[in-house]
Order: sequence, then structure tokens, then C-alpha cells
Amino acid sequence: MTPKAVRGYDYRAVKLVMRAVLVTAFGGFIAVKLYDVLAQHYTFRWGLVWHQLPAFNEGLIITLEASGIGMLLGVVLGLIVALMRLSPFALFRDMGTLYVQTLRNIPSLIFIIFMYFGISRALLPRGANVGFMDNRLFWGSLALGLFEASFISEIFRAGIQSISKTQMEASRSMGMSYWQAMRYVILPQAFRIITPPMTGELIALVKESALLLVISLPELTWTAKDLGHQRPLQFEFYTILAAYYLAITVPISIISHLLEHRFNVHRRRA
Repeated sequence: MTPKAVRGYDYRAVKLVMRAVLVTAFGGFIAVKLYDVLAQHYTFRWGLVWHQLPAFNEGLIITLEASGIGMLLGVVLGLIVALMRLSPFALFRDMGTLYVQTLRNIPSLIFIIFMYFGISRALLPRGANVGFMDNRLFWGSLALGLFEASFISEIFRAGIQSISKTQMEASRSMGMSYWQAMRYVILPQAFRIITPPMTGELIALVKESALLLVISLPELTWTAKDLGHQRPLQFEFYTILAAYYLAITVPISIISHLLEHRFNVHRRRA
């Protein structure tokens, strides 16, 4: 990297930090004013909720586990589905299209309920003990991963199709098979392009993990809801809940922004 490029990169980094500081300061100012207005009508009882933070921390771990497993499954399955939709074989293309169109047109909440209360119970032999079939983390993560794969596959497909067709033709002319060219030439370039939108999809997945409360998985949202039932401190509990989600998603957003500049996606597409 040349000295000029280093200076340009440093300038962008400083500019990004300054913008973040200004936005944070403005947001903090608005939050303080809103708090003052609410304090005139509501008595905040923060002292009664701080000792509940260990419960939120346990919910945070489960949220991260469900989101991580779901994202891993979504990436692997999404890549497979994308390759099926780009396959030269019509049967694979039709199967991939059927998967994407089916999952993308079902509400995620309904799919989670269907997986846990439907599929898991249907696979249970009659009269058998529920046992593993009642593993909420497994079925919740599986539902998130299967559902997210339908969206991630389209990110993969768009990234692969953005690579010039001449590279595939050149690879084939050198004696590579279709799958060898895809593995060694096309996919490495596509990964650089899809990394920023993939981080955005991770943020969406983390937020969608809140829907797992419907199967009583004790993640963050279920924890806040349960504590709110025990004590009428819903405002405080849900404020803490929002802060936890921001603590997860904001760093991912910053990383996505940095990766977008690092890979220079906009210039590459121009």
C-alpha cells in the first residue's frame, strides 16, 4: 500500500470515527431530553432491575448461540441452494427455486412454530418420551438457519453472477470442470463482494432470534418478558433489552461498513 493510500485510509477512518461521535452525541442528547419528559409522568425504578442483569446475560448467551448456529447453517445451506439455482441441470435449478420461493413467502414466526410444534412432534414416535425432540435451542436454531438460507442463497447468487462470465469461460478453456472453476476462481471473488451484505443478514438474524420466545426459548426477549410478568417494570426491562440488542448489532454494523470500504464494493460495481 502506497503512502498516499495509507493517508487516504487513515482519513476515512478518522472521518468515520468523527461521524460516529457526532451521531452518538446527538442521539444521547435526544435520549436525555426524552428521559426528562418521561420522568415527569413515570417514576423510574432502576435500582430494582440492576440485580436482574445476570438473567439478561444468560439470555444473551442463548441469543448468541441460536444466532450463531442459525447463521452457520444458513451460510452453508444458502451456498448449496445458490449453486443449485446456478446449476446447468434443470432439476437442481427447479429444486433450488422451489426452496427459496417457499421459505421466503412464509412468515418467519409461522415457520418457527411449524418447526417446533409441528415437525418435532411429527417425528416423535407415538407414546415415546419427548426427550431430544423438545430441545428448544436445536429446533429454534434449525428454524432460523433454514429460513435464513433462503435469503442468503440470493446474496450468494447475486455475488456469483456479478463475476464476469469470461472468467468461467477462461477457466473452462484451461481444462477446469464447471465445479472446479466455481470453487477456485468464481467463489473466492464472490465472497469478497458478498461479505458486507452478509453481515447485514447477520444483524437481521440476531433480531429475528427474538421470535424464539414463542417456543419459550429463554433468550433475551423471553427473559425481559418473563421478568416483566414477575414485576411491573416493563419500561426498565425492555429498555435494558433494547440496549443488549444494540450492543450486539451496532458493532456488526460498524464491521459491515468497514468491510464495504475495505473491499471497495461500490467502485468494483461501478
